[in-house]
Amino acid sequence: MGGNKGSNEIKETSYEKAAADVANQQWSIYQNELSQYENSFIERVGNYNSDSNMSDTKSDADLAYNSAYSQNRDNTALSLAASGVDPSSGKFKQTQADITTDQAVSQANTVNRAQSSEQDKYVAGLSDVVAMGTGQKATALQGLSDVATMSANQAASDAQSSFNTRSANTQAVGAVAGAGLRSYQNYQKQNTAKMDGVDGMTTQRAGLNTYNVQSNPSGYMYS
Repeated sequence: MGGNKGSNEIKETSYEKAAADVANQQWSIYQNELSQYENSFIERVGNYNSDSNMSDTKSDADLAYNSAYSQNRDNTALSLAASGVDPSSGKFKQTQADITTDQAVSQANTVNRAQSSEQDKYVAGLSDVVAMGTGQKATALQGLSDVATMSANQAASDAQSSFNTRSANTQAVGAVAGAGLRSYQNYQKQNTAKMDGVDGMTTQRAGLNTYNVQSNPSGYMYS
């Protein structure tokens, strides 16, 4: 039998060639430019659950609590002194010891919560990595709070609560904790003046001076 057999080869159309060129260009852009950002994001996600990040998270919380409770101890000491509590008394020392206990309990709880939040970020980040791999928008990490800020705010809140509790227990709350503190601070200033060799009257009189060479030449001047 004679005759020409037809070719089974299917030639690529111009549309298919153009589509292949676009795909190759996109892949090149991804490899040369975008992949570095994706790799950086994956590295960041992995760091959330790392030992170093957990240590840094604890350090941030510890620093926030040490700072907040240091101020708490100072304020409580002033409040106690303004209420007439002897700094060498057992009551004074016990109150300060109670503050240390308050700090230890609250600080441990906040450290645990902060580290758990970092682990939550790690899990959310893994979801985002999977989303990116399928071409979807990565949104799981959005809206998660900043842990360092959370720790600082919680430390300030816990320290204030501790101060209020201890002040109430020593009957140094409200006006006493305000006016009493001011009275005690004024008392400290007067004692400092006396320790510098001043009898206290010179300092008090200085506040009564009304003489001014320009505005009030007829005023009084105490020496």
